Amino acid sequence: MMRIHRITVVFTAILFCAVSPLVAADYGLELMNNVGVTKMDDAELFTEHKATLWGTIPFDNGNTRSLAVEGSFYASRPAGIDEFEYYLDIDLLRFSVTARDDETGMMLFDVGRFPVSDITGKILNQGMDGFNLELVQGFGNLAFFAGYTGLLNARQEETLMTVDDSIDAATDDIYALGAQRVVGKAVLHIPELFAGTDLLFQAMGQYDLRDQLDPDAAEIMHTVYGTVMLTGAVNPALFYTVSGTFQTGILDSDDTYSLHSILAVGRLDYYPVPATQVYTEILYTSGEDSFFSHFQPITSQDAGTLYAGGYSNIIRGTAGVSYNSMDMLNLDGSIAVFLYPQEVDGFDGLYTATEINVGATFRATSDLRMRGSGALLFPKDEDMTYQAELKVIFNL
Repeated sequence: MMRIHRITVVFTAILFCAVSPLVAADYGLELMNNVGVTKMDDAELFTEHKATLWGTIPFDNGNTRSLAVEGSFYASRPAGIDEFEYYLDIDLLRFSVTARDDETGMMLFDVGRFPVSDITGKILNQGMDGFNLELVQGFGNLAFFAGYTGLLNARQEETLMTVDDSIDAATDDIYALGAQRVVGKAVLHIPELFAGTDLLFQAMGQYDLRDQLDPDAAEIMHTVYGTVMLTGAVNPALFYTVSGTFQTGILDSDDTYSLHSILAVGRLDYYPVPATQVYTEILYTSGEDSFFSHFQPITSQDAGTLYAGGYSNIIRGTAGVSYNSMDMLNLDGSIAVFLYPQEVDGFDGLYTATEINVGATFRATSDLRMRGSGALLFPKDEDMTYQAELKVIFNL
């Protein structure tokens, strides 16, 4: 296993060294080490380590065509586990082209593996293989994306929509293929439609290819999402964003079920003095009743640092502050309150937990960053849990 890692590192280094005399390539190595303690039932230590080789290669002087590559070796020992876990991944492999950039507008094209997010960041937020086209025109901006999740490493699996997706992710292989889904999205952005407000429309969907490729699949899920967003400035110091998403789809399990749900997000960002940001956000997803089901995002994300649930069947109210006292230091803190949108069988009331997070990031040099953070979770009718960690990132 370690031998494979050494071969990968050496091969990538030789590749970049070979091309660097020919083009203005930029490359390097980033090392991340994270150690911490978390307490659920008992206090447990955990460690995370990551070594990333990265490089960018422009193919012309105007940088209208370029290739960006990142490959990483991961090693971690989760809390409560005695042995280290290892795996490799290609984090980024993106070929970018600026096809047009003149007074009529711009056309940008990306193909390969790169991060992809929807306009809310709550439905889709992960790396993916595919292509992205962006058009900047006088009336507004258009973006189109199509991609596939089945070549991603299941050890980094973030698409966990069904039981089969979770089974794929439960592997010890260095590189295992994950969920087989095709994802597409289209976004129309109309800037400054009225009173400094931008209007965005997004249509997005995912199709579960297990429907065609795996007759033994336990669950098949297809979903479609439609989102409308308004974002703008109330005054030079206060900005707002509101969005609403309707999801529909089909779950084919022991029986076939229709999926309908709502995601609504409202956010305010306030900059009272230089270097200081204060924000508040309300997130709502529908609960389960005779019509609505739980919200089903494409990317599985935790709604908090220690809070166990994701963005399904939840109301979350968050308030936070960030203070950049100088270029080298950033302080931040937040508090979040979690509730169910409606009563759940076996649980009394709607309130579930409160979580407090604090952190400080220190940039010692241009190549060395350190971050200390801590979280406290106060679940209803349960003991407090906590986590504290220190992360160090070094660039070579």
